[in-house]
Amino acid sequence: MINQEEMNPEDLEQSAGAKETTPDDNAAENISEEETKEQVDAKDDQVRTVEAEEDHEEAKEQKLPIPDFDSLNLEQCLEVIKKHMAKYPPQRIKGIVESGRSRMLRELNAEQATVKEKYLEEGGNIIDFRFDQSLRKDLGAIYGGYRDALRKYYADLEAQLASNLTTKLNIIEKIKELPTSEGSAKEKYEAFKALREHWNATGLVPKMEARNVWANFNHHVDNFFDFMRLAYDLIDKEYHKNLDEKIAMIEELEAMLEDGASAQLFRALQKAHSRWKKIGPVPREQKDIIWDRFKVVTSKVHEQREQFNESMKAQNDTKIAAKKAVVDGINALTTDLPTRHNSWQKASQSLNKLREEFKKIGFVKSDENDAVWEDYKKAQREFNRLKNAFYKEEKKSHKESIEKKKALIVLAHSLKDSEDFGPTANALKKAQADWKTTGYVPKKDGDKLWEEFRGACNHFFDRMNGSRKAREKEINAGNKAKEEKLDTLKKIKIKSIEDSIALSEEWSALGISNRKLDAQFDALLEEKLSGLGIEKSVLERTLFETKVKALVEADDQQGLLQQRAWIRDETEKAKKELHQLENNISFFGNAKGNPLLEAAQKNISIQKDRVQDLVKLSKLFNSLLK
Repeated sequence: MINQEEMNPEDLEQSAGAKETTPDDNAAENISEEETKEQVDAKDDQVRTVEAEEDHEEAKEQKLPIPDFDSLNLEQCLEVIKKHMAKYPPQRIKGIVESGRSRMLRELNAEQATVKEKYLEEGGNIIDFRFDQSLRKDLGAIYGGYRDALRKYYADLEAQLASNLTTKLNIIEKIKELPTSEGSAKEKYEAFKALREHWNATGLVPKMEARNVWANFNHHVDNFFDFMRLAYDLIDKEYHKNLDEKIAMIEELEAMLEDGASAQLFRALQKAHSRWKKIGPVPREQKDIIWDRFKVVTSKVHEQREQFNESMKAQNDTKIAAKKAVVDGINALTTDLPTRHNSWQKASQSLNKLREEFKKIGFVKSDENDAVWEDYKKAQREFNRLKNAFYKEEKKSHKESIEKKKALIVLAHSLKDSEDFGPTANALKKAQADWKTTGYVPKKDGDKLWEEFRGACNHFFDRMNGSRKAREKEINAGNKAKEEKLDTLKKIKIKSIEDSIALSEEWSALGISNRKLDAQFDALLEEKLSGLGIEKSVLERTLFETKVKALVEADDQQGLLQQRAWIRDETEKAKKELHQLENNISFFGNAKGNPLLEAAQKNISIQKDRVQDLVKLSKLFNSLLK
């Protein structure tokens, strides 16, 4: 509530209502005896002036709203500070500059702490740590300029207050001299009005001097109005003018009340209280009436302000709850840690949505806002820390996968021009299967590596398929020729080993065929030679040597590979059968004269001879290749 004494400065100038009756310029000397008596009688009714304890304060300028720095990035925050510094004096933007600077330093410090922590984790020395932040330097320069401007403002203000004190003391001296100065009452009153306007326009004085200066001013104003009772008509006119101004001010507040509570209404009330003291006195009979009316409108504004504040508090509580829900949502993203790249991407998208939601909530004027902000930043830092840790491991895994894929690419390039199609094809097929198990790499690198690997494999298999088709054509021709040759051989009689060698050479000259036809030929030849009494091993060696020589002369690599495979298969088969016979003989013990034992021993001897013959054939094969 407003103190009635403070808000009724009409008492400062209220005096008895004697009229001015000066017939000439010496009106002060021609006051009638009756008027002098009225002046003395009215003195008892004069209201004493009241000290203005708040004279060192003036109505505050409209408070600038603090921007929602939480919704801005650092560059935008700095730009907002610069714009306000360019537009407003430093004392009006202190809250804006400090809020913006605090917001920027929180994020800059957090960024610096993160980099520092990573630097120390990587083995860095704290003494050597350096982290330049251009925005921090820009902020420091701008803030330094602001502080210089603010210091200059307060220095200028101090000088201005001292100057105002000197001015007001001079005004008091001039008012003090007015009653005894030359001139008519009207002239003195006009001089007084000019001095009072000068007083109101002068501004603040140092706070420690304000009370005494105001009291001295009021004292000499009272003395002046005691002297100026004859100027009552002029004063009365001034009183009614003051009354009209105060009524207009009250009506303006009443009209604004009808529109409901608002920041504009509260600022208007503040300005009205400041202006009320400076307007001056009103007629005595209207003094209490107008003051009571002003108190009523003031009370109503305060009631609406309380309701407005309660409503704002409810809104702020709702916003704080919404911000806390966003923080809980961010924390929930890392409760069950994603284990795959796609899952982290989805979590990051969810984080961005929560950030946008947090920004939309906007600034909240609440004691909890700073704590919620810190929780919000902490939740984001924890999410980013876990995400970075995941991708750090992923990067390591990707590097290992890339090395494995590159090794397979080197292998594929080394085999792509091989003429040994069978084993090489198997090796490349195994490499393709291994490729699938090398692990994930980023698409950009993976596609490039795969194209190189696939190109090498395709190069080989295209060559192999082309060779295979040609060989199939050759084999088909050989099969047809050898099938016709077999029909002819069935009718021919072989008389010597030389005839068999010649037939074998003719057979080899017919080209490549399937192994089944070769086996039929060998069996037919062996059957026809069986009547000549040639030892089987000698016959086999002779025919084998003839066949291999023919293959070497024809440079038939595939045929040679088949002969090598035949020797290997026959040797393994013979060794396996020998091993089985040797295992079986252990069941007969050491008994002599057992026909089964003797038969088994004979079979073992035969099988050993077979193994030796095959070993000789293998050596012969190798010698013929040289």
